[in-house]
Amino acid sequence: MVDCPNCGTEVAIAVKCWTVAPVRHTAKGITPAFRVGIFVCPTCKSKFRAKANTTAKPKETNVKDLFTKLKEIHEGLTQTLRTLKKKIAKFETERTSLLVEIENLKKVAESRANALETEVDQLREELEALRDLLGTSEETG
Repeated sequence: MVDCPNCGTEVAIAVKCWTVAPVRHTAKGITPAFRVGIFVCPTCKSKFRAKANTTAKPKETNVKDLFTKLKEIHEGLTQTLRTLKKKIAKFETERTSLLVEIENLKKVAESRANALETEVDQLREELEALRDLLGTSEETG
């Protein structure tokens, strides 16, 4: 039995125990080993370590506590799922609008390219007409 350091309640069962052997030996060459355990106070629910002389016994499972924890985990996962669904829907609509905007920009760029191509063709025709008018077949600089 050990006492809780917070409230002083006696705790009988360790949740987990292990053996600790110090690195230094005593003068007689004997290594003193002792057991340390993790205890949970039933009153204040605090966890603490203490020297223990008992073997580790598994903590009793309380079905109501497990059900409550499971319900909390389920609610958290449900909330996460809702949040992710909202994010996915938002990103899908944003993706759709970006694709539409990209298509519109492609059409504008293509029309500008066509207009520039037409203008360049007209300038070449004017250049040829001016060369014919001046009677020069060589390109001047």
